[in-house]
Amino acid sequence: MFSARAYSFRQKSRLAISLSWVGGYTNVVLYAFVGEFVSNMTGNVTALAKSTAEGTPRGIFAFGSMVLAFLFGAATSAVMTESARRRGSASKYVLPLAVEAILLTVVLLGIRRYYPITGAGVMPGLAIGWVAAIAMGLQNATITKISGAVVRTTHLTGVITDLGLEGIQYLLWFRDRLIGRGWPRAARMIRVSYRHPEFQRVALLATILGSFLFGALAGMLAFLHLPTLALAAPVVFLCWMIYVDWRTPIADVREIDLFGDHELKFHGIVKSLLPPELGIWRIFCKRGGKWHKPPDFEQWVDIMPHHWRVIVLSLSPLTRLDANSLLSLAAATRKLHDQHRRLVLAGVTPPQYRAIEHSEAGRLIESENLCPDLEFAIARGIELVRDGNEVAHPAA
Repeated sequence: MFSARAYSFRQKSRLAISLSWVGGYTNVVLYAFVGEFVSNMTGNVTALAKSTAEGTPRGIFAFGSMVLAFLFGAATSAVMTESARRRGSASKYVLPLAVEAILLTVVLLGIRRYYPITGAGVMPGLAIGWVAAIAMGLQNATITKISGAVVRTTHLTGVITDLGLEGIQYLLWFRDRLIGRGWPRAARMIRVSYRHPEFQRVALLATILGSFLFGALAGMLAFLHLPTLALAAPVVFLCWMIYVDWRTPIADVREIDLFGDHELKFHGIVKSLLPPELGIWRIFCKRGGKWHKPPDFEQWVDIMPHHWRVIVLSLSPLTRLDANSLLSLAAATRKLHDQHRRLVLAGVTPPQYRAIEHSEAGRLIESENLCPDLEFAIARGIELVRDGNEVAHPAA
């Protein structure tokens, strides 16, 4: 499911890059059709100020209404995602993307109806621009929410600014570690740079810039050759994204109710028998019976209370551990080790065991901490807590 916490850095990056070309594509098509930017609010506000100073009512109305339409789209996305969060909906971000696809379909039909714009079609063309601006506001607010206000996808001012700032930070980091060590060291640093946060961020920003530019170029070419069908590409792409989310959602991870959980009751495990240093969580997907991707393990461990020395996480047999999720699991395990804490996985199936064993996570998680069911995992967790207590408080 589309869950802000569920997204790993790689998943956020792929989503931002994917939606960036949609922003560039839609912006250039509407500019070619009606002469208005539907995602560049900086330009629209500048033009609004110019029209106001010149006393041009049509310009004030056109540019001011475009800004309000974009704002309305962003606010609508916020209402949708917050309402879904409060209801505990399984998919918080599919709805804004589905609405965006519907709005762009309306724009597509509008262009087919009024192309080419004539004097009598100026007002309908402006109305079509409003619908597109609402769609771009929806998209921008949605990716902003998912990324934690890290990236935008419908304009490039912030992206280019951050690219300049963080590019210099990465180059300074590279230079500081190269001084006096020669070019052989440089070759090794280039090979390991992909792990550095600054490099990952620079690569993401540069790719978003390239994606937006690609979308703008593709949109212009499509409009020149098939103007009335130009917007079909982003509509189809958004529908495909929604289908992918439906087919393989991203699961949540939740703390197990120690008083009312049926599996704990079945094994006779009660809260009073568990040490306070043990936390128990379960991967949970509301769409029962469907294969799903795990959440971002690294973000998950960041919310663990510090008094928990051992954390048990129960997997589902339908949890798919791909290369990205295994990297996230390894990073989370490493972070727990740095905090002198341990992770125990429960419900590990043979395919999941083999996937973990042949990954970096398998070198960080002891085989004894990969348990086939929750009962064994809790017993292992209690043992680790006791061993830790004995080390911390040796017998006199």
